[in-house]
Amino acid sequence: MSRADRESRIQELHDLFRKMEMAVLTDYRGLTVADLTDFRVQLRKVEGRFRVVKNTLSIRAADGTPMEAVKEYFDGPVGIVFSKGDPVGPAKALVQFMKENDNMEPKVGILSGKVIGLDEIKMLAGLPGRDTLLSAVLFSMQAPTTNFVRTLGEIPASLVRVLDAVRAQKDAA
Repeated sequence: MSRADRESRIQELHDLFRKMEMAVLTDYRGLTVADLTDFRVQLRKVEGRFRVVKNTLSIRAADGTPMEAVKEYFDGPVGIVFSKGDPVGPAKALVQFMKENDNMEPKVGILSGKVIGLDEIKMLAGLPGRDTLLSAVLFSMQAPTTNFVRTLGEIPASLVRVLDAVRAQKDAA
């Protein structure tokens, strides 16, 4: 690999590391190409990616990015599961893949610039997705207004019911 190619790959990795919202460094020894292809397909469905990286280039590319905190984990075969957006989907896909394949072993993760371990990755995988959380927040914000409108609508409805009861009582008399 020429020096220019090496520098362009380092710059490409540096840009990727800077834009990652979530990343998990994994050891993928023992997985077949078919296994990794299936894993990549599952990750693409949830806007995640898996990339095998060259350690020497990754260590240099990590300078000035959140990945700098985990440079010592670039040892042996390293694959990175990452997401530039919602981190929950890729975390769920990784945990599911780990259940099906014992050979996938996460080393360490980064979430919004903070180093996380396997327990935090599993906890992240247990969360509902971003869209579900946003709809729950929207529903809770909308509930007081909805209840207020129902209360205001109940005043004329109860007046109509009282008038109907009075009419029914006069008709019966």
